[in-house]
Amino acid sequence: MPNNSSELPFISILVLSYNQSRFIRECAQSVLSAEYEGKLEIVFCDDCSTDETFEIIKDVVTSYTGTHRIICHKRDTNGRVAANMNTAVSLSSGDWIMRVDGDDVVHPDRLRITAHIIQTNQDVSAVSGQLCKFTDTKTHVTNPPVEYLKYIIGNRLANAGGYAPFNKISWWGGAMTMSRRVFTEFAPIPEDCGIMDDTFFGARALMLGNFFIASNACFLYYRRHETNISAETTGGTGILSIIKNDHACRDYYKRSLHCHAPILQELELYTATHPDCKGLLEYFRTYLAERERQALFWEKSWKERIADAGIKGAWWRKIPWALRTLCPFTWALAKKLGKH
Repeated sequence: MPNNSSELPFISILVLSYNQSRFIRECAQSVLSAEYEGKLEIVFCDDCSTDETFEIIKDVVTSYTGTHRIICHKRDTNGRVAANMNTAVSLSSGDWIMRVDGDDVVHPDRLRITAHIIQTNQDVSAVSGQLCKFTDTKTHVTNPPVEYLKYIIGNRLANAGGYAPFNKISWWGGAMTMSRRVFTEFAPIPEDCGIMDDTFFGARALMLGNFFIASNACFLYYRRHETNISAETTGGTGILSIIKNDHACRDYYKRSLHCHAPILQELELYTATHPDCKGLLEYFRTYLAERERQALFWEKSWKERIADAGIKGAWWRKIPWALRTLCPFTWALAKKLGKH
């Protein structure tokens, strides 16, 4: 139904941290300085850091002079991302959950643009925007006025007939703001599946309604460093950099393989009572199967790799694909050739 209330949505910002003493001050300051005229609460939930992360959070909060509700909580044990998220959600009370990781920086426009999208669109279940990546010093990004925002919009019906509107984007948990229904209408995120918690959020949001992604607006300055959970490399377009990044991605996918089953189980259960989710279920089966293929590809024999590559098309188009079946080095070479 239309969301035409003139009242701004009640948003809870959940700041999740663990051993991020180098970055948490800038993150906390960006959250606390965000301007928002609606009801807002900020929950800092630390996952039992062993460094000074939580002390820095408390120090920053002490100097806060605003009117929004602030909650600071440190877990007794380290449970990793999903456990920390579940705890933070239980401490919050907002109708909308905005997640922020302790090593990132919130764009000043994020709350304003998110609230605008929620207020002016139908059946919104989640809102996201773009990540602006940086390593040491971020460059300020100016967002367009709200009337010039462009969107990628997905829901369970959009995936019918094999149409997959999310093929060209990633599940960026740190840039998502989700309806509380994403948490209240499902079981807590399995605590051993924190590595793919954003994929859980994406699947649930698509089951529940419309997922709006602002394709031309920066929501989050995403810090790239050696302890990112996905272990991304920090740049470079050369062959060795491509190989290094591919290795990091494959390692990330391998660590997340055990998370695929519970995601699909939720979708299968929901589809049993909501047949219009069938296309969405098939999309995620394909989506997760591709990640499994990427994770296990180089562990297969050369013959299996050729079969798995599914080489098709004209012979001049087959060369890059053939190279991809040999070894990571030729895969990187093929990737460069494919750009020309």
